[in-house]
Amino acid sequence: MSGTVVVGVDGSWASVRALRWALAEAADHDYQVEVVTAWPHTGPVFVREVPGHHSDARERARTAQHRAIREARSPATDAVAVSAVLENARPEEALSLRARGRRMLVVGAGVDHVEQARTELAERCRERVDCPVAVVAAEAGETEVLEPLLARTRG
Repeated sequence: MSGTVVVGVDGSWASVRALRWALAEAADHDYQVEVVTAWPHTGPVFVREVPGHHSDARERARTAQHRAIREARSPATDAVAVSAVLENARPEEALSLRARGRRMLVVGAGVDHVEQARTELAERCRERVDCPVAVVAAEAGETEVLEPLLARTRG
Protein backbone atom coordinates (compact mmCIF):
# COMPACT_ATOMS: atom_id res chain seq x y z
CA MET A 1 0.00 0.00 0.00
CA SER A 2 1.23 3.46 -0.82
CA GLY A 3 1.42 6.24 1.75
CA THR A 4 -1.46 8.09 0.16
CA VAL A 5 -4.76 8.97 1.78
CA VAL A 6 -7.63 9.51 -0.68
CA VAL A 7 -10.33 11.98 0.35
CA GLY A 8 -13.73 12.45 -1.29
CA VAL A 9 -14.55 16.16 -1.48
CA ASP A 10 -17.73 17.70 -2.85
CA GLY A 11 -17.44 21.15 -1.26
CA SER A 12 -19.82 20.43 1.63
CA TRP A 13 -18.88 21.23 5.23
CA ALA A 14 -18.67 17.49 5.92
CA SER A 15 -16.16 16.97 3.13
CA VAL A 16 -14.03 19.92 4.27
CA ARG A 17 -13.99 18.43 7.76
CA ALA A 18 -12.99 15.05 6.30
CA LEU A 19 -10.19 16.71 4.37
CA ARG A 20 -8.96 18.48 7.53
CA TRP A 21 -8.89 15.14 9.34
CA ALA A 22 -7.05 13.46 6.45
CA LEU A 23 -4.47 16.25 6.28
CA ALA A 24 -3.79 15.94 10.02
CA GLU A 25 -3.49 12.14 9.69
CA ALA A 26 -1.13 12.59 6.73
CA ALA A 27 1.00 15.10 8.64
CA ASP A 28 1.28 12.71 11.60
CA HIS A 29 2.33 9.73 9.44
CA ASP A 30 4.17 11.42 6.56
CA TYR A 31 1.52 10.44 3.99
CA GLN A 32 0.38 12.29 0.88
CA VAL A 33 -3.23 13.31 0.28
CA GLU A 34 -5.17 12.91 -2.96
CA VAL A 35 -8.36 14.98 -3.10
CA VAL A 36 -10.95 13.39 -5.40
CA THR A 37 -14.04 15.23 -6.59
CA ALA A 38 -16.54 13.40 -8.77
CA TRP A 39 -18.81 15.41 -11.00
CA PRO A 40 -22.01 14.25 -12.72
CA HIS A 41 -21.60 11.48 -15.23
CA THR A 42 -23.89 13.08 -17.79
CA GLY A 43 -23.34 14.61 -21.18
CA PRO A 44 -20.17 14.18 -23.18
CA VAL A 45 -17.20 12.76 -21.31
CA PHE A 46 -13.90 14.57 -21.79
CA VAL A 47 -10.86 12.72 -20.51
CA ARG A 48 -8.90 15.98 -20.62
CA GLU A 49 -9.61 19.63 -21.32
CA VAL A 50 -10.85 20.06 -24.87
CA PRO A 51 -10.44 23.55 -26.38
CA GLY A 52 -13.82 25.09 -27.14
CA HIS A 53 -15.75 22.72 -24.84
CA HIS A 54 -16.73 24.13 -21.45
CA SER A 55 -18.44 22.03 -18.81
CA ASP A 56 -20.31 23.95 -16.12
CA ALA A 57 -20.48 20.84 -13.93
CA ARG A 58 -16.73 20.30 -14.17
CA GLU A 59 -16.04 23.96 -13.40
CA ARG A 60 -18.33 23.86 -10.34
CA ALA A 61 -16.56 20.71 -9.14
CA ARG A 62 -13.14 22.29 -9.66
CA THR A 63 -14.17 25.46 -7.80
CA ALA A 64 -15.65 23.49 -4.88
CA GLN A 65 -12.53 21.32 -4.70
CA HIS A 66 -10.11 24.26 -4.63
CA ARG A 67 -12.21 26.08 -2.02
CA ALA A 68 -12.29 22.97 0.19
CA ILE A 69 -8.52 22.55 -0.03
CA ARG A 70 -8.00 26.20 0.88
CA GLU A 71 -10.40 25.95 3.84
CA ALA A 72 -8.97 22.67 5.15
CA ARG A 73 -5.30 23.68 5.12
CA SER A 74 -3.60 24.87 8.30
CA PRO A 75 -0.02 25.77 9.23
CA ALA A 76 0.33 22.29 10.77
CA THR A 77 -0.55 20.61 7.46
CA ASP A 78 1.15 22.94 4.96
CA ALA A 79 4.01 20.45 4.43
CA VAL A 80 1.63 17.65 3.36
CA ALA A 81 1.79 16.97 -0.39
CA VAL A 82 -1.70 17.36 -1.87
CA SER A 83 -2.84 16.41 -5.36
CA ALA A 84 -6.29 17.13 -6.78
CA VAL A 85 -8.24 14.88 -9.16
CA LEU A 86 -11.54 15.55 -10.92
CA GLU A 87 -13.42 12.48 -12.16
CA ASN A 88 -16.43 12.40 -14.44
CA ALA A 89 -18.06 9.45 -12.68
CA ARG A 90 -20.36 8.45 -9.84
CA PRO A 91 -18.68 9.19 -6.49
CA GLU A 92 -18.39 5.55 -5.36
CA GLU A 93 -16.79 4.59 -8.68
CA ALA A 94 -14.28 7.45 -8.65
CA LEU A 95 -13.36 7.04 -4.99
CA SER A 96 -13.10 3.25 -5.14
CA LEU A 97 -10.90 3.35 -8.21
CA ARG A 98 -8.55 5.97 -6.72
CA ALA A 99 -8.42 4.29 -3.27
CA ARG A 100 -7.33 0.83 -4.41
CA GLY A 101 -3.90 0.06 -3.00
CA ARG A 102 -3.82 3.27 -0.96
CA ARG A 103 -3.41 3.75 2.80
CA MET A 104 -6.99 4.92 3.46
CA LEU A 105 -10.14 6.41 1.95
CA VAL A 106 -11.74 9.28 3.89
CA VAL A 107 -15.28 10.64 3.46
CA GLY A 108 -17.37 13.05 5.48
CA ALA A 109 -20.76 12.36 7.04
CA GLY A 110 -23.27 14.52 8.88
CA VAL A 111 -26.74 14.36 10.36
CA ASP A 112 -29.36 15.18 7.72
CA HIS A 113 -30.68 13.08 4.82
CA VAL A 114 -28.03 14.40 2.43
CA GLU A 115 -25.34 13.43 4.89
CA GLN A 116 -26.93 10.01 5.34
CA ALA A 117 -26.33 9.51 1.63
CA ARG A 118 -22.63 10.20 2.26
CA THR A 119 -22.56 7.55 4.97
CA GLU A 120 -24.15 5.14 2.49
CA LEU A 121 -21.45 6.18 0.04
CA ALA A 122 -18.82 5.04 2.54
CA GLU A 123 -20.53 1.66 2.81
CA ARG A 124 -20.66 1.27 -0.99
CA CYS A 125 -16.96 2.13 -1.17
CA ARG A 126 -16.10 -0.40 1.56
CA GLU A 127 -17.39 -3.12 -0.73
CA ARG A 128 -14.97 -2.07 -3.48
CA VAL A 129 -11.69 -1.05 -1.81
CA ASP A 130 -8.83 -2.89 -0.14
CA CYS A 131 -8.04 -0.16 2.40
CA PRO A 132 -9.79 1.16 5.52
CA VAL A 133 -12.55 3.75 5.05
CA ALA A 134 -12.64 6.60 7.56
CA VAL A 135 -16.01 8.31 8.04
CA VAL A 136 -15.55 11.76 9.61
CA ALA A 137 -18.61 13.27 11.30
CA ALA A 138 -19.25 16.88 10.28
CA GLU A 139 -20.57 18.08 13.63
CA ALA A 140 -18.91 16.22 16.48
CA GLY A 141 -15.62 15.64 14.72
CA GLU A 142 -15.79 11.94 15.55
CA THR A 143 -14.18 9.57 13.11
CA GLU A 144 -14.97 5.92 12.59
CA VAL A 145 -12.42 3.87 10.67
CA LEU A 146 -14.05 0.90 8.98
CA GLU A 147 -12.19 -2.09 7.61
CA PRO A 148 -12.77 -2.84 3.93
CA LEU A 149 -15.39 -5.46 3.12
CA LEU A 150 -13.54 -6.44 -0.05
CA ALA A 151 -10.68 -7.97 1.96
CA ARG A 152 -13.14 -10.02 4.05
CA THR A 153 -14.87 -11.51 1.03
CA ARG A 154 -11.57 -12.54 -0.56
CA GLY A 155 -9.87 -13.91 2.54
